[in-house]
Amino acid sequence: MNRREFLKSTSFLIGGLYLSGRAFGTIQPQDKGKLIKGRVKASGKGVHNVVVSDGYNVVATDKKGRYALVLDKNAEHIFIATPSGYQIKNVNGFAAIYLSVTDRNYNFELRKNTFDDTHHFFLALGDPQIRVAEDAKQLNDESIKDITQHLQSTAKEKFHGISLGDSIWDNPKMWTKYQEAIAKIGIPFFQVVGNHDKNEINREEIDANSLFKSHFGPTYYSFNRGQVHYIVLDNVRYKNIKEYDGHISDEQLNWLQKELQYVPKDHVLIISAHIPIYNSIKNREELYALITEFEQVHILSGHTHTNANHVDRHIYEHTHASLCGAWWTGPVCADGTPRGYGVFEINGSKVTWYYKSIGRDHTYQFRSHVQQLNHGMNRITVNVWNYDPQWQITWYADGVYKGLLEQIKGYDELALKLYKGEDLPADRRGWVEPRHTDHLFFVQSNAKTVKIVVTDRFGNNYEETLNLKS
Repeated sequence: MNRREFLKSTSFLIGGLYLSGRAFGTIQPQDKGKLIKGRVKASGKGVHNVVVSDGYNVVATDKKGRYALVLDKNAEHIFIATPSGYQIKNVNGFAAIYLSVTDRNYNFELRKNTFDDTHHFFLALGDPQIRVAEDAKQLNDESIKDITQHLQSTAKEKFHGISLGDSIWDNPKMWTKYQEAIAKIGIPFFQVVGNHDKNEINREEIDANSLFKSHFGPTYYSFNRGQVHYIVLDNVRYKNIKEYDGHISDEQLNWLQKELQYVPKDHVLIISAHIPIYNSIKNREELYALITEFEQVHILSGHTHTNANHVDRHIYEHTHASLCGAWWTGPVCADGTPRGYGVFEINGSKVTWYYKSIGRDHTYQFRSHVQQLNHGMNRITVNVWNYDPQWQITWYADGVYKGLLEQIKGYDELALKLYKGEDLPADRRGWVEPRHTDHLFFVQSNAKTVKIVVTDRFGNNYEETLNLKS
């Protein structure tokens, strides 16, 4: 597919790669079969076995760091899978790992990390989705403030971020506001393209990703940290705002098949995409076929503005609730999940994580609601937004252990209060409505005190004691 390139003329210091060459310019059509050559170096020495790609063809550097690549006629970028042990450079808040195909110098310069990246961390942001200045203000005043405070006591060089798409909301004027906000966090972010990040296809513009690429470069790529291979995909097949579906293009699957040949099968795969793959991607089985030999796979997605975890054998998909909550109209998403983000820790091949709510301590992992019934009976509903089948939700009545709460499907009580009805939300975006969720649990009791104990899959306990009678 022909594409238009309009990377603005600038000199980038990118993704741990100090890229030499002239400024980027407008892409000219490439003749299929054009051979380019380059070298990947660190401290003046070639780096062996670094994977280089144009998004279609994939090669690795030799012992002297040299590579030769035949460009596909549709290629726009040359990018490398930054190898483990090398820096991800923060460039105004974003990581980038690419050159333009119009550049005459295809050399990449790496820098070694100052730490062992087999132990590192990352943030996962779902759907910031800013449309107007008021949204951008909330993003800065609440979300960015919370993230920067949360990272104050950590070694930032061990962190990177992944923004899972829909960073803006069909308003290209918001890209600058979004980029300025992310830059304040102080770690490099990798960017996923979402349906609201794209532009409509017409006679003048046949590439729905053109605006996104003008800011962030390729829409699919990979990188490495420690024993983890990270993959970013574009799984939005888009024509216009109302006409799109979940699909991974053949060009991406073909690229991925070639690219994965260079990844050890005992490494963890972390795949980021916008639309949930397990239930919304029509050709998901084609993707699964490529990753079946890997021992541990995590998929990160967003799009739904609700939180959900889906586990299928060795594949764990984390569908993240939105940073914007219910489109910046209240503190929780439509399923009652607080506005927030995922925090992941990688230690060797061990992956752990938690959900961090905006404005709350990281130990805030559930919310209880008490409904008074007849004859002194109370119905207690517990929303455990990051629940998966290895969590346990138990309770005690007046100090006596009673066992597990019953899992149900329904509406979160706070979401009902904030969003249910034509007159809610009161200030704007009245079309927002609560959504069913299955991460709800309930019990009925006439006890004086009820203690709720939530235990996550890593053995961490979170407790709340409810005083139901005076």
